[in-house]
Amino acid sequence: MKKFATISALAVAAALALSGSASAFGKGKSNPRPPAGYQGQWYTTPAGCSYSKAQAPGEPVKWYLILNPHHIGKPNAKKSCPSRL
Repeated sequence: MKKFATISALAVAAALALSGSASAFGKGKSNPRPPAGYQGQWYTTPAGCSYSKAQAPGEPVKWYLILNPHHIGKPNAKKSCPSRL
């Protein structure tokens, strides 16, 4: 029983540690979405947050934060960048 409690405590601690690092991004103010009809794959907000476009057939366009956008010549994302637009 003691072993189960120890394993459970470790699992909870690991989950909390991972959730903290994952939630570091996306705590900022909202950023404007690209204008209607925007055709590019990547979009950078006036605040310097870069996003990549994703769209499944029949679904609306979604914009996801790029943490390391060096491939488009932009700096790393800041913690103030929302994770999605």
